[in-house]
Amino acid sequence: MKGKNLLPVNLKIKVSTMKFQLNLVKSILAVAGVAAVSALSAAPASAFSFGNIAGSDNQYGDAYFKDFSFDVTDGGADNVIFKIANNTSAAGMFIGGVYFDTGSNSNLLSAFGVDVGNTGTVNFEDSGTANMAQSGNLSAWSTDFSATKKGAASNGVHGGEVLGLSFTGNYNNVVSALNAGTLRLGLHVQGIGPKAEYSDSFVSTISAANTEATPEPLTMLAAGAAVGFGTMFKKQRARAQKAE
Repeated sequence: MKGKNLLPVNLKIKVSTMKFQLNLVKSILAVAGVAAVSALSAAPASAFSFGNIAGSDNQYGDAYFKDFSFDVTDGGADNVIFKIANNTSAAGMFIGGVYFDTGSNSNLLSAFGVDVGNTGTVNFEDSGTANMAQSGNLSAWSTDFSATKKGAASNGVHGGEVLGLSFTGNYNNVVSALNAGTLRLGLHVQGIGPKAEYSDSFVSTISAANTEATPEPLTMLAAGAAVGFGTMFKKQRARAQKAE
């Protein structure tokens, strides 16, 4: 019996569309994961700055008030977190004390917490209603809460470091009070001058821009990821259409 000659058959299966769809699903899941984590971590926040205290005679300190700032974050469950930052590049300059004046609203803040999520070697302690240097140059200033470095200068808030302080309080009420000037923060900054021999004090400023929400890092990451994946989808789809 003679065998029959078999004709070769070439099969060509298009899988590019399937690969695109699979990559699309994976990418959507990745974006969803980032967005979910972002939603859990995001919290309303407002950024604030400091200004000079009128009547201060420290010529060296007057140039540095813009190098200090603080954020206020809603920690949930009536928890408000203040993050005070030293943004200077001067090695010897540091924040040695932070002071709060709640004005006539004694119920605005309570349950003071110190060293809450610090950055760096910062180490502060609750110093009660200790007086702030140059507070006599501020109208009707009265310290209700304060925190000062514990011991050595190395425990102060140096350049690139952050001090975290927490209170029980309503976030919206706190931000409104800061913008109205009925809640004020004061800083005592040390190590100023050519030989780091001077100190100066600064006070929080009032600005309508302070009410703008500050995006959390993961929220920004999610937004960036969404844009990036959107671009990738277009490129993958274009390649898949050419291969079909």
